Amino acid sequence: MITEITTYKNAFVPMIWMGEQGYPEGSNGGRCYITGLLGMLKHLGVEDVAFADGASGDGFSFRWTPAWGAAAFNGGAGPFHDIWEYMCSVMGFNCHWVEDPIGGEEAAFKQLLSLIQRGIPVQVSAHYNKILSYGAESSPRLARSNKVLPKTGFGHHFVVTGYDLEENTVSLWEPNDLPEYANYKCPIDVFKKGWLEAAQRRNNKYEPWPYHFPWGGEWTLHDGYGPYLMVWIEKERDPNWNIWQAIYNSFYRNIKILKGDYPKPYALSGNQWQIPYWETGAPGMKRFAERIIAGEIKDTLLPDGTYVPLFVRGNIPNHGVLGRKSASDYLNIVARELDEKHSDSSKVAGAAESMQRSSDIFRELRYEENLSKAGVILKNIAEQELLALEQMEAAWPTIRGVYESKKSEMN
Repeated sequence: MITEITTYKNAFVPMIWMGEQGYPEGSNGGRCYITGLLGMLKHLGVEDVAFADGASGDGFSFRWTPAWGAAAFNGGAGPFHDIWEYMCSVMGFNCHWVEDPIGGEEAAFKQLLSLIQRGIPVQVSAHYNKILSYGAESSPRLARSNKVLPKTGFGHHFVVTGYDLEENTVSLWEPNDLPEYANYKCPIDVFKKGWLEAAQRRNNKYEPWPYHFPWGGEWTLHDGYGPYLMVWIEKERDPNWNIWQAIYNSFYRNIKILKGDYPKPYALSGNQWQIPYWETGAPGMKRFAERIIAGEIKDTLLPDGTYVPLFVRGNIPNHGVLGRKSASDYLNIVARELDEKHSDSSKVAGAAESMQRSSDIFRELRYEENLSKAGVILKNIAEQELLALEQMEAAWPTIRGVYESKKSEMN
């Protein structure tokens, strides 16, 4: 029995950018946790996924904590759910996430198949090191990753769009690749092992994952989803949805995230009132950069006594390039909507330019191994984002005024 959502290929949103060496060596990926949701929205008819991406707040966020020994855009269950649920709701849809069903693997797989039968793509989270090898058979980029990190355990989000029970395979879409290489098949038993994230637990304890960021002199583990995580979006959209309601809500929220007032998106999974010291938002990014320049921050010390360049190994540059581009695209759409209402869009357009410059400079940061030079680059990025914040705050009264005027018209 073969069931495949063939139309998803037209909705797939790749989350990849090219470095100096080109594809596949210089290709960089990130933000797998949001890519599938964007593809799902496009699959449901939302063509302007750039607005949905920027509305999520993901591209405006920054968080650094010395507990990790590295700048990180790492989220965890709480922050990711915050992004998923908010982005879907602000776009007028209902998003679901479930994990660890009472019926275990059998119940989870049955639900996965039933969703696909309904024509609903499903984003899952899994250990990816075993699954990766099957993608490597058709993808030059994954083949290279499979050689570089053959033993690494790492969590990853991807989308399941089909299954073949006779062939015993599921059809997967890899978010961090080009569309022509992104779709491949994986044996169901391998998929299930990866989907059962708790499989990393052996000898009554969790095994560390080599190459992850160290914490307290030991390797760290994944963020810690329960087994069999699934995220999907229901097909029905709120008939009363309109873009100005979405702009009104998301623009204010994005100001707060960029300002550093909201720990989420991107917070540690812990009590929000008892958190370690963080640097958040554009102001926090500048303070962090200044600490690097002053020599207070060092490269990442691994448990084996070696150091790795902080920004070359960390995810922050990749997420910065992709996230800041989404923030810029979102702001350009807001500026366009203001123009259509014959309102001043100059401040929003200026903020879009600043966030695009931030994205461009993040590309430089991705390859800078010298930490002091990287600190200067990061400070330049922070200054662009502080300028964007200033412009967004100045534009907020105009945004609010247009929304209230439109709301009065509807009433």
